[in-house]
Amino acid sequence: MAGKKFRVPVVVYIAGPIGFTLIESVAQASDFLFDHWPGNDSPAWTDAMKCCAEDSAADDASVAFLTALKDAGISYDRTVENY
Repeated sequence: MAGKKFRVPVVVYIAGPIGFTLIESVAQASDFLFDHWPGNDSPAWTDAMKCCAEDSAADDASVAFLTALKDAGISYDRTVENY
């Protein structure tokens, strides 16, 4: 899980002084789902956690993560450019 990188990183907008976080890997997505989630009980959250915890492909975990973000109404941006 730790070494699996998302093909396209995701900027997730969060409340607080920082305002956003960059998610580039399955491990980071899993940490975000566990640490920064408003009520860890939706079906989309559960599916994303399973995809991140199991040996799923990074693309599958990314799709599940984005679905969970959308389901929770959390803003994100996938147009990040890596230099």
